[in-house]
Amino acid sequence: MALSHPQARKLPAMAKFAMHMQVFLLRRNLLGTLGEEIMVITTTGRVSGKLFSTPIGFLRDSDSVVAVTNGRGGGSNWYRNLLVNPEAVLEIQGQKYRANANPVTDMQERRRLFELYKHERSSNFHIYFGTRLTATSAKLEQAMQARLFMRFQLKPFNKPN
Repeated sequence: MALSHPQARKLPAMAKFAMHMQVFLLRRNLLGTLGEEIMVITTTGRVSGKLFSTPIGFLRDSDSVVAVTNGRGGGSNWYRNLLVNPEAVLEIQGQKYRANANPVTDMQERRRLFELYKHERSSNFHIYFGTRLTATSAKLEQAMQARLFMRFQLKPFNKPN
């Protein structure tokens, strides 16, 4: 019996072009202050083994970087790829880093990161969590519960482990 894999959503051609353009600009640190919130992540495909580069939002947390994705369907492709192969390359403001990814599952830590997002990403919080900062406590809790958090430990790209 063959295992079935959920069908990947196909991006419309214009969205795919825009994403490739964003990757191009981010890699050259040409998006100004957006480079402080969006990075390029390169993961290895969990089925194909191919490399995929995607622009995603991020947040610095001490000596690591955190990203969040919607938990529907098990998360974005980058998230699901990292569950199989936790090694990634992150490009942040024109700098490359090797990174090891770890899902954040501890509820207390998830709540702390949620509060950090509320503080550090207040102007676009709704983009990350699908609700406004002014939402009821119940809606905010629901938004936090519906997201998956991934922490990245950064290593300089040009140095060995």
